[in-house]
Amino acid sequence: MMTKKTEKIHRINGVKVGFSDKKITSYGGFSLLAMFFEKTKFKEALKAIMPIVEVSPNAMKAEEKLLGFVTLIITGASRFSHMLYLGNPEIIKTVFGLKRLPLAATTLTRYFNKIQNAGQVNHISDGIWGHLKKVVDWSRIESDWLSFDSTVITRYGDQEGAERGYNPTKRGRPSHHPLLAFLNGSKIVLNLWNRSGNTSSANNIIDFFECCYHRVSKLIKVKGVLADSGFYMESFIEAIESKSLRYVITAKLYTTIQREIYATSTWTEVEAGLAITEFNYQHPSWAQHRRYIVVRQSIKKRKKALGRQLRLFDMDLDTHDYRYGIWVTNMTEDPLTVWRTIRLRSNDENTIKELKEDLALEGFSMTQFWATEAAMLVRCLVYNVLLVFKTHFLSETERKQRISTLRFKYFIIPAHLGRDSSSAWLRLSAFPQACRAKIQDIMDRISIYSIPNSQLHCS
Repeated sequence: MMTKKTEKIHRINGVKVGFSDKKITSYGGFSLLAMFFEKTKFKEALKAIMPIVEVSPNAMKAEEKLLGFVTLIITGASRFSHMLYLGNPEIIKTVFGLKRLPLAATTLTRYFNKIQNAGQVNHISDGIWGHLKKVVDWSRIESDWLSFDSTVITRYGDQEGAERGYNPTKRGRPSHHPLLAFLNGSKIVLNLWNRSGNTSSANNIIDFFECCYHRVSKLIKVKGVLADSGFYMESFIEAIESKSLRYVITAKLYTTIQREIYATSTWTEVEAGLAITEFNYQHPSWAQHRRYIVVRQSIKKRKKALGRQLRLFDMDLDTHDYRYGIWVTNMTEDPLTVWRTIRLRSNDENTIKELKEDLALEGFSMTQFWATEAAMLVRCLVYNVLLVFKTHFLSETERKQRISTLRFKYFIIPAHLGRDSSSAWLRLSAFPQACRAKIQDIMDRISIYSIPNSQLHCS
């Protein structure tokens, strides 16, 4: 190890470059999150959600390990080994009120690998939801659509559950195939279940739906259910109908459905190159007929025409120049309103993209399946907590900005930890002056914040 006497001094444009032992960090903006976490009792929540009880009196506390992981996620890291590069750990420990902080990747991986069954993962999921029930201001939401989607996460090792299945970007590669639920308008991630890569999109969807509906049905009015074609199955539709809920689900273009579309002649032109129609149809194996909405877009008139072609009639000139989208629904509104409703699902796709790109949902993979799912759930918690942070303390425009943008605006701020005669001082180097004023305003807002539902039971 080099000492100060042996360190070689370099010069850049006449400036000496060396090293400092002063307590300096690149993440002074974590002080905003530390204030918010203190107000929302985030450390206590992290302690409660973990089912692992450490036996050794010298073991690091659960909240210390998990807060270390949370800070790692928010910095944009994607591997546990990135913990080594967060800079001076004393500052993070001091700001978040911790005695210890994990400094090695193995500290976190060993801890997560103690999660070894579905019951422990469910304990974590329920604990996370118990915290979110308290900190989300449900009076602001009142009503929302419950929506479902799945995504493919490519794996490159020998992880449990990493199997070959549908993988549009890396064909033939092993993957995981998690199932996700959202509150569509408010963009809250309600739940996540990890699954093997060779499972279908609809695998376990009914149990997943029941779990998610139970979580929110007493907090807000559920407008209905939105889902893509992976969940197009009568048993799921019947489960939704049993709750007297509306639904719009993308239908699969089976041969029988294509024939129904081809036979339809009553199209209503909505705008140039876009027409819509509807019909009732009953699959031979289904118990009853249902309403279908179809949108047809001209490839020639609309450069970004969405949908699929009717491959059954590929040579027919009447269908060759069009792309089609079809949805099954029990909504009674006009077809255009139904179509505009299902287009809200783009919110979910953007949320998945943000989880993957900004919070490394595809990273932090471990050999054990349940450990990997537990780490994924923590990232969903971080996403939701940052969503609450944006909702309460940032402007209307900034609430729509991605986490990666907020990271550079508010979290990556150079800072120095020192002392005065009475206490520790964290001095932020915020520039320009407008940024300093904004940070001060956020701190003022956090200082008077109180948990919206502090008395809400966490079942």
